[in-house]
Amino acid sequence: MNINNNTIQNSIHELESHLFHDNIFNENESHPLLLLHSQLQEIDIEPQLTTIDEKRQIISLLNYFQINYLYNFLDKYFSNIPLSILKALFDIIRFQMNINMNIDQSVTDYYFDLSLTYLTGNSTIDYLNSKKETNTNIDELFLNLFSSIGSRSVYIKTNLSYSICVSHKNIPTFFQLNSSTEHLLQSFIVYLNNLFFNNCQQYQSHNSILKWLLTMTNIYGFVPYFVKTNYPNTVLQWMMIKRDQAEHICINLWFFIINLLHNLARHRMGGKALNKLKAIDILKQWKDQYISELLLKQNNENDKDILIAYYLVYAILLEPKELKKENISNIQTVLDYILERTVQAFNSSELCFGPYNICEYLNGLAKFVVNDKFLIYIMSRDNIFNLFIEKFLLFNNIYQSTDLNTIICSSLYTIFWSISFQAEYHVKLKSIENFIQYVEQISKLESIDEHAVMMKRAAKGILFNLDLIEMDVQPIEENINVIGNNQIKLMISYAHKDATFCQKLVTSLQERFQGEIWVDFNKLSTPYEDDWEEIAKAITQCNVILMIVTENYCSSKSCRREVIHADKRNKRMIPIYLGKDYKPEDWFEIRVGSAAWVRFGDKRNHDEVMEILFKLINVQDKIKQNNNDNTFIQKLQTNAFIANNNNQTIQIPLSIDSNPVETATSSDSIPLSSNSNTLNNVTPTNPVEQWTCEEVQQWLRLPPSVLQLSSGQALSVYMNLLLHEDAQYDEYEHRMRHHGVTREQFANLISSYLSIHSNESILTELPDQWTQKEIKFWFQQNHLSNSLLNILNLMDGSQLITYAELLINSPSRIDYEFVRLQNQIGNDLFHLDEYARFLSGLKKLVKQSKL
Repeated sequence: MNINNNTIQNSIHELESHLFHDNIFNENESHPLLLLHSQLQEIDIEPQLTTIDEKRQIISLLNYFQINYLYNFLDKYFSNIPLSILKALFDIIRFQMNINMNIDQSVTDYYFDLSLTYLTGNSTIDYLNSKKETNTNIDELFLNLFSSIGSRSVYIKTNLSYSICVSHKNIPTFFQLNSSTEHLLQSFIVYLNNLFFNNCQQYQSHNSILKWLLTMTNIYGFVPYFVKTNYPNTVLQWMMIKRDQAEHICINLWFFIINLLHNLARHRMGGKALNKLKAIDILKQWKDQYISELLLKQNNENDKDILIAYYLVYAILLEPKELKKENISNIQTVLDYILERTVQAFNSSELCFGPYNICEYLNGLAKFVVNDKFLIYIMSRDNIFNLFIEKFLLFNNIYQSTDLNTIICSSLYTIFWSISFQAEYHVKLKSIENFIQYVEQISKLESIDEHAVMMKRAAKGILFNLDLIEMDVQPIEENINVIGNNQIKLMISYAHKDATFCQKLVTSLQERFQGEIWVDFNKLSTPYEDDWEEIAKAITQCNVILMIVTENYCSSKSCRREVIHADKRNKRMIPIYLGKDYKPEDWFEIRVGSAAWVRFGDKRNHDEVMEILFKLINVQDKIKQNNNDNTFIQKLQTNAFIANNNNQTIQIPLSIDSNPVETATSSDSIPLSSNSNTLNNVTPTNPVEQWTCEEVQQWLRLPPSVLQLSSGQALSVYMNLLLHEDAQYDEYEHRMRHHGVTREQFANLISSYLSIHSNESILTELPDQWTQKEIKFWFQQNHLSNSLLNILNLMDGSQLITYAELLINSPSRIDYEFVRLQNQIGNDLFHLDEYARFLSGLKKLVKQSKL
């Protein structure tokens, strides 16, 4: 007899049609069970007659038949079997399979195929879509069993090698998107929607189905299947359910949903789909409704788990520019949890702790450290820096051995790139020889692997920030004549998210500008930002750098690196701001300072702003034609006036609201003097924060190549950054000394600033008449942290004095208040010495107010 899959399939179908008929047990030669028996016996005797693929298909057919047979048997006798007994029977079957997979992990493929056979069957799909009229208790038992077995088999697979979860290139083949699996994924949505929106109480398998979805989406390569079947939109719809309509959704169920969202978000396709649906707004609304109270309770590990899950997906989806606006007080507790779990995961042999692998904790931290406040807080924790260094050295040694190790290493490179922007870590990082060796090796790596490219980019950023890359340091004068004496080179620095505006700007410049314009999309091959050597060379060889300064620009590490590179080479920079309200971040203000700038999107139209921009560019051209003394040019630029050969000066406007570039007599210019030990011999009479950029430059008496500050407020920010001795040392050694500023001059600069601040009008007012601004100054004067100021949130001087009197007159309240403040600010950030200064200052204020 010629046996093939069709004959066996026909026998099974015929047998199923006879199930539980009255004559099913009547013996005759044509009985379908006897026919199936003889067919399988022949295959057993002569196995070579069928191929491996045919045997696999036969196994799948038999599995489905046996499941269906058991289903119909139980359905026939269901009314005679107590439900508790049935549940126990199914649990025993499930326990047996779980134990079997734990003993012999090679059977996971078999059990996954078995579960998928049932789940993709027509009968199951009909039930999931509520089209099947049957005993729902039996359907729920089978659905729960096979979704549980499926998720457990995948969980065991990923435990054997977590790399399959994170690999971006090696996609497992045990699950693929085809017509049957696509129907299953869509049917799961229908089933869960009925539970979440219609509160269908008979649906008891939601936990096992959500676990199945979690384990499947935990595999990076499978996420596109779920994106294509509309899971991003579905999950967000669940999260938009109002709390008063979702009493049946417990907090543990939300944990599954948030983690499903996290799994979708970590894939580029999933993240793009979620951001298109404005997932961040929905996520924030959900948090306000469901878990804000957890921030106050924090009763158990489950509460911690859901907070961590929320903030991990929040960090993935939130744009860096938005993450930089986050207040440390909003996230400090969760950062503590993530750091605690990171340490425990590193100490685990499986590199896991709680629901996550170490790579997921590190990925979250790598996102958070774009915010300097978060980074400083993280690095203030005991032994965190040493732990990161230890693991960095370990995983650099083995990073190519598995995809998981590569991803861990990639996250650590990103974290250390952020650390390298902090000057106080420069000496420490450069002293670790193995660290520098690994970074230098990776910076020369040639690979198209996505993670290797990220590591190389971060490595170059680290070396540059530590002043360990020597590239294109030849004097600019050697290169400026490449295109002729009457033309200059422009270089445009921008964030790639602002590419549309940049292309429009380049088009406008090309209409009138005769010199060379260097912009990456005309000069480089993609990806532009990875060719750092060419970008650095362009910065070194150009005369003027136009910087398109937006939130995208200030939040980009690559753009920040370009600004630093230009600043170190004394380049003339023209910031171009977009939008009438945008103000750059402090680090940009300190670097670029009083550079003349223009703004698009304010009062003037595009052509008017372009006219001003052309005049600013041409000012530099006139300088080059009339004076080759670079030192002389720098001194003239100090006062934002440029001399021409008619003994007149051209005043550069500081914004497009100023008059366009115009001439003035030399008597209008500010007199120049060489640097002396008294750097600040001209002091404006108005408060420092009200100083204009000209007044700042008059007081500093430093060339803009040394220090450019756009306003008195920028000067205050700069000086506040130098309150600590370590910061002063780093600023002098890595910046001022190289520009010829002596230690005495630098000391006089800081001393004079403090002297000015101490003499401002704040001390002339009675404390109970102070405004918030004056209270803030009092905190700064007493070296008290902004964290303490923000926690107290005092609105005026009368509140401050009332608070002071209540506190200092009660010894018990003094002790209680210290504990309260330390709990809110953090043990590592608020210490007894600061509290002592605080109390001492309050006592003086109370005494002063009484006088």
